Amino acid sequence: MRWQAGAVRTGAHREVGDATAARRATGATGAPGASGATRRRSTARLCAALAALGALLAGAGASTTAAVLVVGAPSAAAAPSSGGGAQCQPSLLTKHKGTIDIDFWESMVTANGTTLQGLTNAFNASQHHVHVTLVQQRSYTTTWIKYQAGLSNGQLPDVVQLTSIDLQGVEDSRSVTPVQSCMKASHYKTSDFIPRVLAAYKLDGVQIGMPFAVSGPVLIYNQLAFKKAGITSPPKTLGQFVSDAAILKAHGSGVGLKLDPWHLETWLASADQLFVNHDNGRKGRATKAVFDTQTAKKIWTDLDEIVRSGDATTNLATGAAEFDNLLGIGSGKYAMTIDTTAVLGTVEAVLATHKYPNVKLGVAPFPVYSAKVHGGIEVGGSALYISNRKPAVDRAAAWDYISYLDSTQSQATWAKGTGYIPIRKSSARTSTVKALWSASPGYKVAYEQLVGGANTYATAGAVLGPYTQVRTAELDAEESMYQSGVSPSTALANATRQIDQILSQYDQRIGS
Repeated sequence: MRWQAGAVRTGAHREVGDATAARRATGATGAPGASGATRRRSTARLCAALAALGALLAGAGASTTAAVLVVGAPSAAAAPSSGGGAQCQPSLLTKHKGTIDIDFWESMVTANGTTLQGLTNAFNASQHHVHVTLVQQRSYTTTWIKYQAGLSNGQLPDVVQLTSIDLQGVEDSRSVTPVQSCMKASHYKTSDFIPRVLAAYKLDGVQIGMPFAVSGPVLIYNQLAFKKAGITSPPKTLGQFVSDAAILKAHGSGVGLKLDPWHLETWLASADQLFVNHDNGRKGRATKAVFDTQTAKKIWTDLDEIVRSGDATTNLATGAAEFDNLLGIGSGKYAMTIDTTAVLGTVEAVLATHKYPNVKLGVAPFPVYSAKVHGGIEVGGSALYISNRKPAVDRAAAWDYISYLDSTQSQATWAKGTGYIPIRKSSARTSTVKALWSASPGYKVAYEQLVGGANTYATAGAVLGPYTQVRTAELDAEESMYQSGVSPSTALANATRQIDQILSQYDQRIGS
């Protein structure tokens, strides 16, 4: 099996916010009466090699959650530089004499960072107009916080990598040149890209950021445990997921259910259901939550059922219990879980040590809400943005570099070295990616999820400025079901009311 310790990116999905991480880092939640401390002690008793999995996962990067943007009018120090305003003029690059030095604030670590450095070195060596210097920020959180500070002090990069939940914050900062401007000026073709990946970073039909490091949620399961339980194939729908959980529990295992609000949003997207108004915030800033529907009630009712029955045990997506769902697969406690494709490299690596003969890794598509509804799986990961606070020739240089990173072969190399999903259809046809998928079929599952399904505002994902607080409100409501016996209907109503208040307060801070 393929070993990429660095392929794990705990923040490569649509991350839970810092407020959640800070407030909840003390432990997990589970079925009523099960304390986080008890579960942590249980995890600590796992064998040393299994514990090493957690170390590998955690060591791949610090917390990758998003901070809260508070913006107003741009400061004088951060005013756009002269030489072209906010427009993108790629032609300036060919007219410029000498080398343009630009910096890229990136959030990759270990093998991911090594692969990115290799691509950057190749770009620098391929021409003499532009030289790129990587400035590693160690985590998405660090990058976003530093970027916010730069809005006031003027210390901003030419290119910055930010997560999918930062899009509205970036737009509200009025600090980037939409890559749509570069595409138009350079007659850049996008027909080769996975449509949903591009849609994830569009507002009002305008491409704001350029997708780069893309991941998605998948079902991870133990094929041997399924065989023991008499289950011949992994669940394809939420209903089958619930049914299989009971069967697996009856045969000595069960489900590890990570409490990541991204999953609720993905289940809604798979049912082609919006999360917020104004077409998920893509045709105007979102002001109201609209997910308190019969679909969402069914999702949370099903999840509440498997937790209360003991068929599933929950753990937080942050803090000490962050990887309990994966650790449980290795120990035999669980037979299946849902997690990001970004963990597959490390999981495969640990299994390749042959210390877990009772585990045969299976990777299957995210179990959608219903086979009768044509929705799709949301895009996770990050995009690249071009600062409009830099001279026009620097913006042209930034676009030249971004175009290189998103070229067919670069995306193939990136997928091979990191486990991220190639975002070009031509990249999927390269020998590089074909060899990767032959050795590790799980990666192809994630790609096919994004290629298939509907491309709508629902499947593009929600765009929200205060996503951190919104995710916290979601998680509070979900936990209230498991810990306090709150009904799914009441929990959804509480979440909706709280999110409406959060969105209103955000609008008041920045001005609609």
